[in-house]
Amino acid sequence: MVDQDPGFFNPHFHIEESEDVLVLLLGNSAPIDESIMKDILRAVHRRDPIGGMPILVQQDELVRMTPEAKAFLARTCDNRSRPVAFMAYDLPDRIQGDFFLRFHKPRFPFRVFSVVDDAQQWFAGFTASKYAVR
Repeated sequence: MVDQDPGFFNPHFHIEESEDVLVLLLGNSAPIDESIMKDILRAVHRRDPIGGMPILVQQDELVRMTPEAKAFLARTCDNRSRPVAFMAYDLPDRIQGDFFLRFHKPRFPFRVFSVVDDAQQWFAGFTASKYAVR
């Protein structure tokens, strides 16, 4: 299991809290497979065990997620109160995010954005009272 203590950086991903949002940065050190996806989901659960905190996903260039990892994510995550915003700053990222949305049809709220402020506005539609105040 991956330790996500503050200041610890895993080459596959890093997760932190910023203004009541979980920020997940995917690294490009190796393809993200089902095993790494399980570690990511465990880290998210440790940061927000109630499960309503929004997630802002950003990634380094050339991040590759295996089809098995995407299928696992779509199959196991069904928290409709946890919105996930995938940041797409270029065309390949946009294609990757749109493909995930259309092909895997996640049961959790998922949208692709190119501007962080737009994602923050979308998050505001999901009331902050859905998760415990720390």
